[in-house]
Amino acid sequence: MRDANALIILRRTAFVPEGTGAVELPPEAVQALMRWAQDHGLGQVEMKRAHQGSDFVPQMRKIVHDVARRRERALTQLRSQGKHVARVLLTPEWRIAVGLGEKNNAHEIGLTLHGTYGWPVIPGSGLKGVTAAHVYSRDEITTENRKRIREIFGSPRPQEQSKQNSESADQETDRAARGSVRFLDALATDGQVKVTVDVLTPHVKPYYDSTLTHREGEKPHPPAEHHQPVPVHFLTVSGGTFTADLVGDSEEDIAYAASCLQEAVEEQGVGAKTSAGYGYMTTRRGEM
Repeated sequence: MRDANALIILRRTAFVPEGTGAVELPPEAVQALMRWAQDHGLGQVEMKRAHQGSDFVPQMRKIVHDVARRRERALTQLRSQGKHVARVLLTPEWRIAVGLGEKNNAHEIGLTLHGTYGWPVIPGSGLKGVTAAHVYSRDEITTENRKRIREIFGSPRPQEQSKQNSESADQETDRAARGSVRFLDALATDGQVKVTVDVLTPHVKPYYDSTLTHREGEKPHPPAEHHQPVPVHFLTVSGGTFTADLVGDSEEDIAYAASCLQEAVEEQGVGAKTSAGYGYMTTRRGEM
């Protein structure tokens, strides 16, 4: 399983004990899958070298090279059609947790993975969202710059707009609009990233469970220190560099969006748990 596709291992694998009446997924199964993800770098590296910055397993290097070439050819073709492209390289300052809400597997292991190869990626939609949010929170919104922001980043459907933005919105925000700049999924530069198992330790789980599933007539468990802590493990990316490519019709708009993206991931972070220090990245412009 050293070079298995992480999509198969994490999304399609379930360990179910035999001889039980109900389907129960033991916590040991989740721990085993997460150990595999960390020790093998999601199938990228040899187990004994996974934490030493080692090379890929042999066939992985060719796949990564082919994927990078395919992205380069696509961008070259877009430029030949008059489009403009900007590249931003993103490196985690500590750890990033992207996709914790993606519980589309039996063991509810959340991590955004490439849809074919199973490598960690940062979705372009997430990069665009945090960039637009940063711009709205940073700039004093006037009619003129709101129009430019909407032209570059687009505008959501009216029912999805935040109250803060809708209070100052003009009539043009009553319709959804596509932005002029496209944010492509950020792929790991050279493919290889370091994956780390992290842990949360809720101390009052019975209280949280009873409040979430509260039934009329039942008293919720009060929070108290005598409750047994229940560790919750999750996967993070703690090393490597991601390549984010932006494509658009205007060179000026592309440069503005790339600059805003750099500010956003440096100051606001991307993904989950940014208030706890996750998701912040150092950036630099990449060469095409």
